[in-house]
Amino acid sequence: MKNIIITQLLLITLFSCKKDNHKAIVQPTENIGAPAQNNPTKSIEAPNHWKGHYHFEASNRDEIKTSYDIMIKSLNDISIQINDGGDKESYSHIRAEKLNDDKIKIIFNPSLEDEMGIIYIEKSDNTYLISGYPIYFINPGNNEMPLIKEK
Repeated sequence: MKNIIITQLLLITLFSCKKDNHKAIVQPTENIGAPAQNNPTKSIEAPNHWKGHYHFEASNRDEIKTSYDIMIKSLNDISIQINDGGDKESYSHIRAEKLNDDKIKIIFNPSLEDEMGIIYIEKSDNTYLISGYPIYFINPGNNEMPLIKEK
């Protein structure tokens, strides 16, 4: 009995739907060009928690100060300025490799041997750490050092 009632309700619903031959007129609104919230062709990029200006500074055993200023506009546009005891180097338009959600790898100088041109930045809660062979070389025994996110 239930099946008959359900079948009759479905048939009534199907036959009661009429094809509407009226054309709709669409008026433009003032927000033309604004991205539609449900537009499937518009890709939505996840927030980039890496974006910002970072600073690292340390002195080695000989009291030679080395600093890294890292500007991350996006993971595809990174600039690094290194001041190593007065010798300055700049690298720009570098891409980072995302190792996981909380760690990136930045190859700033691929011509250096033994990974001296690679640094890693890791986020742990609200703390950022920098690591890699150039950082280890500044202060042997420390694989990771605090990195200050200024902006």
